[in-house]
Amino acid sequence: MKSLAGVYIKDENTTTDDNRIPIFAFMLIFPNKRRIYYLKSEEDKQKWVNGIKKVIGYSSLTDYYDLGDTIGSGKYGVVKVGVHKRTKMEVAVKIIRKKELSIKDIEMLKREIEVLKICQHPSINRFYDVFENQDQI
Repeated sequence: MKSLAGVYIKDENTTTDDNRIPIFAFMLIFPNKRRIYYLKSEEDKQKWVNGIKKVIGYSSLTDYYDLGDTIGSGKYGVVKVGVHKRTKMEVAVKIIRKKELSIKDIEMLKREIEVLKICQHPSINRFYDVFENQDQI
């Protein structure tokens, strides 16, 4: 058994084995390791991927927000205007490129996110959501 806390999922390209039989794969990326899983059919792969996404509560930023113009940028990413699709509330969306972060940077960022989730103060911007994929937070 594996805990799926902090895991995200990455689609892998279809390859073939030595007998030219297609192999369908996906990768689970844990905080400190990666595991690739291989399946014999695209249907089986999609069943596994969809099941894992459901269990880990996967959702995409674009499922909830429409992104607009860039309003700022920094060393690790950009800040864009976002509009919540249901409420139409305008927010700032900070998009951080993970490939430029070290493992230590990612862990510090995750700690910062946990702190911001519980902070409620007039001088601190309100934190609403976090989305993570293989490339960005």
